[in-house]
Amino acid sequence: MSGSTFYLEQYLDSLEDLPTELKSNFSNMHELDKRIRETQVQIDSHSNEYLRKVRELSPSKRKTETERIQKMFKKAKEMSDDKVKIAYQTYELVDKHIRK
Repeated sequence: MSGSTFYLEQYLDSLEDLPTELKSNFSNMHELDKRIRETQVQIDSHSNEYLRKVRELSPSKRKTETERIQKMFKKAKEMSDDKVKIAYQTYELVDKHIRK
């Protein structure tokens, strides 16, 4: 387990006293983080593989592989956008509670 993951796990455990919605948002962001990291690893792996074999591939196979990598980037961006939305909702939730 990486240091940041361990820290995040400890942090999530310390959220016991926060409202359920807030804990849920943090958990969702954590889950998105894991999925984004996994996707980034896949992108790196497929990109490296593509670069190793690019000269051997036919033009149609190059296009197929490039589109596949682009799809993974798009997926990672969508997950990142979702995480930003959740973070903004969380900020709004905390701001609302502070202003009460």
